Amino acid sequence: MYRGTFKDSRTMEMEDFEKTVADEAPGRPTAFSLPPLSTELSRAWAPNTTWNFTLNDTVSLPEEDGGITSTVMDVVVTITVCLILVAMGCTLDLQAMLKYIKRPYGIAVGVMSQFVIMPLVAFLLCLAFQLEPARALSVLVVGTCPGGHMSNLLVYWLDGDINLSICMTTVSTALAMGLMPLCLWIYSKPFTTATTVVPYGKIVIALVTIIIPVSVGIFLKYKSPKGARLFLKIGGIFGIVIILASAVLGGIAYKDMWTGPPAIFLIAFVFPTIGYSFGYVIAWLFRMEDTLRKTVCIETGTQNIGIALSILKLTFAPELASKIILFPMLYATFQGTEAMILVVSYQIWKRKCKAVEEKEEKETADEAKQETLLDDAMTKDEDVYEFVTAL
Repeated sequence: MYRGTFKDSRTMEMEDFEKTVADEAPGRPTAFSLPPLSTELSRAWAPNTTWNFTLNDTVSLPEEDGGITSTVMDVVVTITVCLILVAMGCTLDLQAMLKYIKRPYGIAVGVMSQFVIMPLVAFLLCLAFQLEPARALSVLVVGTCPGGHMSNLLVYWLDGDINLSICMTTVSTALAMGLMPLCLWIYSKPFTTATTVVPYGKIVIALVTIIIPVSVGIFLKYKSPKGARLFLKIGGIFGIVIILASAVLGGIAYKDMWTGPPAIFLIAFVFPTIGYSFGYVIAWLFRMEDTLRKTVCIETGTQNIGIALSILKLTFAPELASKIILFPMLYATFQGTEAMILVVSYQIWKRKCKAVEEKEEKETADEAKQETLLDDAMTKDEDVYEFVTAL
């Protein structure tokens, strides 16, 4: 089979291209399969780039720069996700889960927020900002992800229901194996092209593998609760370090990752806020208690970015990597920042309320003490009066 090189100037017409091939290989058939090129990819191709082509074959796409750094990042992302999932298994309280499974009212509200509201919001944001297909798919993948493990810690700091939080995270992760591909199938149709096709099969396989590390965490807690607590402490610190390393390696492996359009940064900023707000409002509409409202709020807005990165890295073509990885990184940054603002604001408000309560309690105690002293004094006066009268 004949191989040659083609200098892409992006202005050569198809007839000129076929004529060039025929001139280089006279007498050979010129039929070949050229995949339709989307506007987003053609813009990314530099002019005068040398391309390898094969007659009766497809044109090979350029690979993303990064080499060994990209491979290292894949390994780092995989390790991060495994640590998070094992930690999630270590935190599971099976008795509390059974309680909520028997009365799944709170879980149902959380799942509705997670897999109905968030994917719909992601879809509407993609349409509103007219995102190109690759970036739109990355937004949709994040929007359809299950709840993140970080939500459990945030719920704890916000005095929410930690058992419900863990239950919602676990159930949403399990349901994601079916609901995530379904949501992507529903909402991704306007954004799929010949070069950006959603690999549903690979996504299901990636989600099924989540069960393994979660099971390891459950088994570890069952066999050694002390070991599970130790893993949570060490794994939490190690996980933060790895996430920071992932961001650095991502910037090295995909140099153009942080040069996205302003719209993608704006979406990453408003999306978590919308998720937190809708989660709280929906829980309020269902007349849930305040602790449950805070739990649903955090669970709705906090997405499992580790799963999103794994799916995007393992299922989509390498040439789209620099475009699809930016949004999950930005979302993780903004969801964490906005959540910490909520936590800090709540803790400040809580301390002020506690200070006011302590002041009121102290004033009440002082008044009670004064009344007691006054009563004692009056009692003594009465005793003296009775004694004098008796004399």
